[in-house]
Parts: sequence; structure tokens; C-alpha cells
Amino acid sequence: MNKTEPVSSFSVIALFAHPDDETWISGTLATLAARGVQVTPVYVTSGDAGSDHSGQGLTGVELANVRESEARQATAILGLNSPIFLRFPDGKITQYEQEVKGKLTTLVKKNSPKIMLTFARGGITDNRDHKALNALVSEHFSTLAAYFAVSQSQAEILALSASKFDLNYRIARPVADADISIKPDVAGYQAQRVRAMASHKTQFPPVMIQAYQDYVEASPREALMGMSESQFIIFQTTLD
Repeated sequence: MNKTEPVSSFSVIALFAHPDDETWISGTLATLAARGVQVTPVYVTSGDAGSDHSGQGLTGVELANVRESEARQATAILGLNSPIFLRFPDGKITQYEQEVKGKLTTLVKKNSPKIMLTFARGGITDNRDHKALNALVSEHFSTLAAYFAVSQSQAEILALSASKFDLNYRIARPVADADISIKPDVAGYQAQRVRAMASHKTQFPPVMIQAYQDYVEASPREALMGMSESQFIIFQTTLD
């Protein structure tokens, strides 16, 4: 397939715990959007319990509002649909599982997605909200579920990139390379990926953006896993 040729439009829900989580899969999302796929990012929390790394001293609702604005900018750079914010309390997705399930059920009925993308088991960083979304989607939306991850080899490259900038960063829950179903080549979206990440000023200081740029140049593929045969065909056809 010609990389500029749009596919027949279909819908994907990309389900995240917090604004900035799209960074883990930004190249794949940008590729899908560029091929005509309707990609809707959904953020279950707005990160109100997080820390502000921009120097503004934002907390709580103020931080959440800014993080939503940053997510709007990042997803626009990636060419995605306008993000949806469910605004559940940060760090407490497990406590609101039934309410989150109800909101997602409504979105699925409205959007009729072929795929719901979310974190692989372990949540990449071992974050409890990341893991909660994996469990929720696996239990209640298994026929739609596909997962993004960081493979062991990717994790090693990321750690090396971080070390070049005196950062000690390790992926807590990488996935064995053999367990990855598809490794989309997203080399053509490096600039978009970096600009989208840089939109999250409250989350990523400049040195982390520099390390991430080094990483995306050294590792031009992302990682998807846990999909059905029909989803595999959809992804392979669309991303090829």
C-alpha cells in the first residue's frame, strides 16, 4: 500500500489513563490518522494527582486543566480526533471501574470502533491506573482489545538514550520481544512524535524531550500485542 494512500475509514479508540500517555504509541496513532483512520483518544483521568515539572507550581484542578490543554495540542499535532476527557480521579480508576465501564460502553455504541487500544499488562511503567485500564478492557471489551507495550529491546534503547543525558530511566514492565505481534515502522513520524511530547510541558522538562528525540531516532518502531487475527490483519494492512 502506498504510504500516502488513505484506507477505508474506520474508528479506533485509544484509551489512556492520563494526558501524555499517548506518547507511548504516538507514532502508530499518527500513522493510522494519516491513513484515514478515525482515532479518538480518551483520557480516563486528567492527571490531577500528578506533579508539575514546568515550574509553575500547579496542583489539583489547575494542573488537570493545563494537562488537558497540553493533550489537546499533542493530539492535534498527531492528527487525531479531538480528545475526550472522562475526568475520573487520578490514581483511583480501580475504585470507579463500573462508572468507567459505563462511559466506555456509551462511547463504543456511539463510535463503533474496530479496535480499542490500551496499555499491555503491567502498564509499561507499573502505574496502577495503567494496569487498571488493561484489566478493565481485557475483562469488559476483550473483543475490541489490542495493547501497546515497550519491548525488552526497546527498553534497552530507551535506557541508553536517557543515559546520554544523565537520566536514569528504566522501563518497569517491558514485554519480551517474542510476545510482540506487530512492530509498526513509524520513522516518518519522528518530528511529530517529539513535538507532541514537547506539548506536555508540565510533565516533561527539556532534557527529557532531548532524550526522547534520541530514542525515537534510534528506535523507529513501536510495539503492539494481544490482538485477534482480524485485528492483526487490520493493523498489518493499514500500517504496511
